[in-house]
Amino acid sequence: MPETASSAPLTLYRKHRPAAFDELVGQPAVVQGLTSAVKSSRVAHAYLFSGPRGTGKTSAARILAKCLDCLTNGPRPDPCGICEACTSIAAGTAFDVVEIDAASNRGINEIRELRDRVQFAPSQFRKKVYIIDEVHMLTSEAFNALLKTLEEPPEYVVFVLATTELHRVPATILSRCQRYEFRRMTPPVIAKRLEEVAKREKIALDDAAARRIAHLADGALRDALVLLEQARGFAGGKTIDAKVLDAAFGESHREIVERLVDAVIASDAGAALQAVADSGAMGVDAAWLSKELLRWFRLALLARTSREVLDMEAPPDEAEAIATRAAALGRAKIMAALRVLSDCVAQRWSTQPRIDLELALTRIIVPADELTLQGLSDRLRALEERSGSTSAPSGGAPAPAKSAPATAATPAARRTGKSAASPASASVPDISPSPAVNAAGSLTPTKLRAMWHLVMTAVRERSNTVFAYLQHATVTDATDQTVTLSVTKKHFLESLSDAGTSALIAGAIEDVSGIRPRIAFELGSAPPRQAAAVRDDESGFALAESVLGTELL
Repeated sequence: MPETASSAPLTLYRKHRPAAFDELVGQPAVVQGLTSAVKSSRVAHAYLFSGPRGTGKTSAARILAKCLDCLTNGPRPDPCGICEACTSIAAGTAFDVVEIDAASNRGINEIRELRDRVQFAPSQFRKKVYIIDEVHMLTSEAFNALLKTLEEPPEYVVFVLATTELHRVPATILSRCQRYEFRRMTPPVIAKRLEEVAKREKIALDDAAARRIAHLADGALRDALVLLEQARGFAGGKTIDAKVLDAAFGESHREIVERLVDAVIASDAGAALQAVADSGAMGVDAAWLSKELLRWFRLALLARTSREVLDMEAPPDEAEAIATRAAALGRAKIMAALRVLSDCVAQRWSTQPRIDLELALTRIIVPADELTLQGLSDRLRALEERSGSTSAPSGGAPAPAKSAPATAATPAARRTGKSAASPASASVPDISPSPAVNAAGSLTPTKLRAMWHLVMTAVRERSNTVFAYLQHATVTDATDQTVTLSVTKKHFLESLSDAGTSALIAGAIEDVSGIRPRIAFELGSAPPRQAAAVRDDESGFALAESVLGTELL
């Protein structure tokens, strides 16, 4: 039933605001908790409702006020909706139910005035209910002024605080309230509610249009009802379908996004840049297009990992189209696209969003043009997926390559005129998906020094403390069996020599090189910076050789 008793025309989200807990959709945990509290007469003196916009926080606060003040056998969990208390609360005219917008009443003077009003008993009903919306907007002084009253209000007062940014509410306030978290609603729940409202309002709404509006609402039912009302104006009494939604909210430009994705699949940078140019001619904002591409690749990742989540996130026809294209994309390509597009979208204040998008697409399609460590890693993962090779069986040595061409010398070897690789390291490396970076042959001090920053990254993911100590260590020697690290102070030596710490470092080296050596430490006077031992150009070439092998470079 619509909440309001007025005959004046209202927007859909106000007209169809839930009037009781059984009409509050998408929040079963909140409904169960508040209903049980009213039934058992254990209503708290202060509640905090948090969650995204348009999910029913203020509506739930009004329903709770109705439950407490209903004049028909109240308090009751199912307010009658026809008594003076229920109708006046629904219309917003109840003197004992005070709604305060903290965004415009955020100062200490307003809270002091509220604190004084709290001392007066209800004038009409059983309880005085104060609903403070967007409570996170209060100043620190206002929060402090509210503390004592919020903790020990008169027995006839109930506070309901609502916020969309829970992290901005002080812990002193949180500890004095019962908290209920309102969840973002799923598209099926929103679509079902839209169909119910459309039926009541005699609006012809196509099923596909209802699903599209539900996805446009991004989990907020209020936004969905606003979009439905806007679409009704464009429909002109006709059925709301895809054409009406295109006229109301602009075309989805789905074909542009699909053209860009097809260009990524075909590794055709020219086609991608042409699609961007065509979208610019159509008036599509490049920043918006970047966000849409980022959303598409996120859904593509879901298609490769969790189809169930994809079906919840996208309409059936769109989900099927995404899954088909995602099958032609490797996971490495999808992950690279997500990373690059995330960086592109993060540049909120860029003055050239089109150039940012074109550069991002080029980096995704032609990663070989950037000889960075991340680019090498992406190329390695792509080779792994294309080769379809598996790790060698445990207990057996990997089969040597049939033809092992001579390996090019490293920069250090070219300077000395000596060969840089043994026959074992000259063979093409076996690409295995298990380690993050496979060692091409035996582990050597030069290779380990070149990969040391990757080892440090892996250590940091495991323990910040060990990472801090390991910054003072340098590689002295490295073989497949033992890696010797030198530290400059006895304190660092004692801290790193622990068995658990050594195992952690060995695991990090294994993640990077595929080899798990024993870790030994010694006290020395080597410089603490690893870069002092190896020149930048030498370490870069050594790392590239260890990652891809000289044949791939």
